[in-house]
Amino acid sequence: MNRFRVELIAATPNPQQCVYAGMHQDYSEGFVWADRADWPDETRAGEICVKRLLSGERGHYGPLEHAQIVLNVGWFPHSVMQQARTHRVGVSFDVQCLGADTEVTFVKTSGALHKIAIADLFDRWTHGEQAIRQRYLRGRKGEKPGSYRRDCRKRLKSMKLRVLNEATGVFETSHIKDVTCSGIQPVYRLTMEDGRTLDCTANHRLLTPEGWKTMGDALALRTRSDGGVSSFRRTTRLLANGNVAVGTGAYRDKAWLQEQITCGMNVAALAQQAGCSITTIRAWARRHQLNIPAIESRFKIGTKPWNHNSTALYRQKDWLVEQLMAGLYADSIADRANCFVAAIKKWVYHYGLNLNCRAPGFQPGMVPWNQGGAGYKLQLSEAARQLRRSNSKLHTRRGPASNFWKGGVASDRALVAAWTRQIAPEVHRRFDYTCQHCGIRGSNQQLHAHHLVPFYVDPSIGKEFNNLVTLCQPCHTFIHQHNQEAAFAEAFQPQQLHKVWPPKPHPQGRRLRAHPLTVVNVEYLGQQPTYDLEVEEPWHNFVANGLVVHNSMRYTGDRIVRAANAELDLEEVFYLRPVADYSDRQGKKYTYSAAERAIDLELCRTAACRYRDLLAAGFAEEHARGILPFDYRQHFVVSFSLRAFLHFMDLRAKLDAQLEIRQLCDLMWPHLVNWAPQFAEWYEKSRLHRARLAP
Repeated sequence: MNRFRVELIAATPNPQQCVYAGMHQDYSEGFVWADRADWPDETRAGEICVKRLLSGERGHYGPLEHAQIVLNVGWFPHSVMQQARTHRVGVSFDVQCLGADTEVTFVKTSGALHKIAIADLFDRWTHGEQAIRQRYLRGRKGEKPGSYRRDCRKRLKSMKLRVLNEATGVFETSHIKDVTCSGIQPVYRLTMEDGRTLDCTANHRLLTPEGWKTMGDALALRTRSDGGVSSFRRTTRLLANGNVAVGTGAYRDKAWLQEQITCGMNVAALAQQAGCSITTIRAWARRHQLNIPAIESRFKIGTKPWNHNSTALYRQKDWLVEQLMAGLYADSIADRANCFVAAIKKWVYHYGLNLNCRAPGFQPGMVPWNQGGAGYKLQLSEAARQLRRSNSKLHTRRGPASNFWKGGVASDRALVAAWTRQIAPEVHRRFDYTCQHCGIRGSNQQLHAHHLVPFYVDPSIGKEFNNLVTLCQPCHTFIHQHNQEAAFAEAFQPQQLHKVWPPKPHPQGRRLRAHPLTVVNVEYLGQQPTYDLEVEEPWHNFVANGLVVHNSMRYTGDRIVRAANAELDLEEVFYLRPVADYSDRQGKKYTYSAAERAIDLELCRTAACRYRDLLAAGFAEEHARGILPFDYRQHFVVSFSLRAFLHFMDLRAKLDAQLEIRQLCDLMWPHLVNWAPQFAEWYEKSRLHRARLAP
């Protein structure tokens, strides 16, 4: 702990006069700046503010927000920073952060993208999502009736976050570990050549073609004293989310799309030629404002149905009124008009008339006719069943003769699949409803018809009945997922015609590869709330506003490697508690001995050596860092308003707080005494170490 340091970087001069001015303006009708010559001196201003704002539990803390202090904290364990970040009101950490409106990209199961603003994501992560319905009774834990929020952190953790595989350059998915708010920080807006923007702090790491760099270093950013941008490198390129890694990607080219549409290609043919889905073609056609011709159908606009009869009785209002006045019901009227009951109902409602309703046929005390029955079905003989099928083939209009014909857009593979589903019951009957792989007998719903010789091997026998065999659903799935088609076919029935099978085709997919975009403008947005994400191993990055950014966990740098090479004291890098007796809030007591500490120190040395070896082997730093102990030492810059300083001391300077964060408070305290002595004096007498509620 003797390495811990807290040093002052900057502070509002005359902070107690600053608070006095804020307080005085609250009660004054005049412009207090004009009376600054009459303000009390710093000491007297502090005494007045303490008396009027704080003494006697007045609790008027608003004016304390105006004074700010910036501290540099060094050599503390990473866990202390993580704890401190949970108390975020008025506190800012110099960490990698993004603006509140930055959209984080998630991938749905369907492949569609879902974007959530990082501020909204933090709100849901911390407070839960707003329930659609209101609670009318008290909840199980005594929650009051009315609108409420429900915890959704588990669901957010399960959502697929788009990340970049830095080894392959192709986008994959991962999951969120944590969402944090990093307080108020200076934020800059980067504008890319394609118009997309990113709001981030100058030290946020962005992915460039040369590797990870902070925004300030990548752009050689120079700023003025007020934070404004004086210059930046205009040739900087950042990696963005977007180019296809497989497939032709031709659908993105407006000229190509226009040419194919002019040639008369429909959406299905375009998707097949471009190696993508129909949805993708339609999306890019809308983006390019192109109209794709609809698929030709047999039923065109203006064509009347085959059974259209403009002189039918049921179309005549007077005739319908006459039948209804006679007390006829819909089925009787349909019999007289020689049409369906649905047609009668349609035209009755069309003319605004009301049907005659029968009294309910089922009266209390009556017994259903099929009560106690076990169900019913057609008792057809095999000859009758075959006759029905032959009549269906003879009289049912199929193909171009069908009213539902769409021009033959279904592929041969789809037609074979449809035929297989129709013929499957006969296949299962042939094999006595028994799986030919595992031997388990099942029902039609649990069995599949499997092609011994797949369609991709020989399309000509796709509709051969003898090429089909019964499998249960688990076996069918296993054979296809593990590429066991050839082995199963050879074991079941030795194949004479197809000794050598072609490779099994796989869909191209629509994976994306990162591509560079040039930064064309940098704009200072001022002090704004900022937020961070922490992402699961192994890739610590995510897509924000379409750009690849690093998550909030910091790199450890070369000091780990130096410690592994014995060039740096190991305890300069890793923190271990001193040998002593300890206890926690739950009363647990234990002794941390020198022997146990030596074992832990050796584990730290082993982890540092492994980290060094992984870097030497070409692993990414964020990947190698995953094996390091959590409490590596870390430096950071933190800023407080005067109110936030007292808030933090209330929560973490109390005597039962964790040892290390109490040390942080003890080292921060002298800076408050020197900066705002009257406020420090009041706080020491009334609140320090007393675990009072935070102001």
